[in-house]
Amino acid sequence: MTVFCAVWHQQPNKLDLLRSHWENLKAQSIPVEPCYIFDNGDVAPDWLDAPWHSFSEPLTIYEAWGAGVALSQTKYTMNLNMDDRLATNAARLLVSTAEATGSALVGGDWQVSFDGSHLEAQFDVQDLWGTSFASDWPPMAQPNLRLGSGTGERGTFGPATMWNLDILGKWYPTYFNNQTPVKSIGDQIFWKVVLQNKQKMTRLPMVIGRYYSDTKNQAEFRPHQDNKLLNDCGVSQISFTQMVLSGDFSRRPGAQPVPKPANKIEAASQDLATQYRTMGLGALPAGAQGHI
Repeated sequence: MTVFCAVWHQQPNKLDLLRSHWENLKAQSIPVEPCYIFDNGDVAPDWLDAPWHSFSEPLTIYEAWGAGVALSQTKYTMNLNMDDRLATNAARLLVSTAEATGSALVGGDWQVSFDGSHLEAQFDVQDLWGTSFASDWPPMAQPNLRLGSGTGERGTFGPATMWNLDILGKWYPTYFNNQTPVKSIGDQIFWKVVLQNKQKMTRLPMVIGRYYSDTKNQAEFRPHQDNKLLNDCGVSQISFTQMVLSGDFSRRPGAQPVPKPANKIEAASQDLATQYRTMGLGALPAGAQGHI
């Protein structure tokens, strides 16, 4: 299972968030392979002993996610934002559920944090007992608030879901048909496409993680015209994912230079990935044996 994360170059407290995010992934009860996506020429700090990739130009959140999908080398992949955290046994639960049910995509519910106290915490998957749901958006601060994603109360599967690349393939919505980038509803578009293709999607009515709510700094709360553009233009089948896979960025909207990763950065990333797998902590090549 790969867990990818966009490390936005303007993210406040970027390195502190990155460190605790990486610690959260290392604490998972099954091995997961991280895939950190840096943009605007940013590079990883020396202490990040995990696979990472850097693009020379700024990326939208969904371009970064599209790159994460393209660069995932495992059967399952998952997004996890810099300021959200998984329960220590969440990856195991998601994978086992997907295997048992044959689901193309699996999601669960999330407890909302308003103060960042969840960033360093370790916790297990919990049932919904003791949590409550409110439909306000943005969420209003209150104790033990859940998003309602796992129960269907909000109609979402996220903010982070895991999906089977063998079933869904490597694609993620990044642009509308008028070449405008998707800014805030990429995950909703993705889920809609999966449903329209009649692939099985499973919600787990359990709290699998902590979601940080910050109306001033998060993409989902920024002004956008995504819903109008979706209705007026539809979603482009051309995705940043395909551009990363092919190495051809000529069809990327706008006049920005080609945002291909620097060779030395990619080499460093591959070296770290090899070290990570050698330790038995990440995805293994086909036919390889794991380490005890």
